[in-house]
Amino acid sequence: MTTPTLSPHDTQETIAAIARLLHHAADRTARQAATEGPRSELHVLGLGMHIAAAEAALLVPADLDPYWPQPTQADPLELLRIAQRLARTVPVNDETAGFSRVVVSLTDLLREAGS
Repeated sequence: MTTPTLSPHDTQETIAAIARLLHHAADRTARQAATEGPRSELHVLGLGMHIAAAEAALLVPADLDPYWPQPTQADPLELLRIAQRLARTVPVNDETAGFSRVVVSLTDLLREAGS
């Protein structure tokens, strides 16, 4: 299977979608951690998701909203998996410099989440 070639605008939209997915996964994880209490390991996972979301959001042009619209999926792990699938379509070039940190963060988060 070949990775589709994305135009620069599509690439930026994809990175914004990844930031959005990470942001909402972090939000849902933090809410779940709050219900579990202060000793929940989900606090650390949620923080990692927030950091990865911020890293991705920094790569998005100001005219794209990396936090809206809210995804319809509710499961944070599923949101991470979708973000990882999208990340595989982002080309490695000068325009996506810095995106490799997001890819590494996604891999680490999925491993930590047990997927």
